[in-house]
Amino acid sequence: MAIIERGPNLGEQVYAFVRDRIVSGFYRPGQVINESELAAQLKVSRTPVSNALIMLKERGLVEGWQGRLGVPRLSIDDVKDLYRCRVAFDALATRLAAERISTRDLSALERDLHVWDTVEHDDTQALWVADLGFHERIYAMSGNRHLIRFAHIAADLVAVYRHSTIRRLGADAEAVMPRTRSDVHAEHQRIFDALGARDPVAAETAARAHIENVIAHLDTLDVMDPGPDDDATQPSTAAASA
Repeated sequence: MAIIERGPNLGEQVYAFVRDRIVSGFYRPGQVINESELAAQLKVSRTPVSNALIMLKERGLVEGWQGRLGVPRLSIDDVKDLYRCRVAFDALATRLAAERISTRDLSALERDLHVWDTVEHDDTQALWVADLGFHERIYAMSGNRHLIRFAHIAADLVAVYRHSTIRRLGADAEAVMPRTRSDVHAEHQRIFDALGARDPVAAETAARAHIENVIAHLDTLDVMDPGPDDDATQPSTAAASA
């Protein structure tokens, strides 16, 4: 259990504790978070817990229903809406990154890209971390703190989605070729090449196409409520990387 230290940032510590448990899948989609029980567990008053849950609700990581707060169940439509936002924000961040990228930045991004060549094929968690790091670095290189803040929020929400139970939709969807790690790697490579050429237009185009491909993949999926025996802590192999 995390140690909560007394101090003026008590609410922020509770926020970080609960946020980490949501993003990691310890708290499952649809699970109620009891304010009193959490306060007792962390040995703090209800005030910092309440403040932390308010902040989490503002970021979409907690939602209310029937007077209770808990981890949201994101539908595929929710996730597609999130990625539609990313079409615009990723495109802008990548364009800005191409305009200001340094040799050191490019080397770091290349290391992120090469992780895909070394990770075991079935290690979806490692691939997810590599994917996340690649995009977070591009946002950081944009130099725009508002874009960086959006990237953090989006990554947390997609993590909630990945801990849901995913299925393919119908016969038509089964006919669609699945999205593979090679597809994602190739799309990342095109973004990297455009950044390496310091071509803002090509970088923006590659980033936009990458996220649009994710949305097209999401059209073939649906989210089911996990059963009581489902392991929600394991990311679905059907979930799209971005």
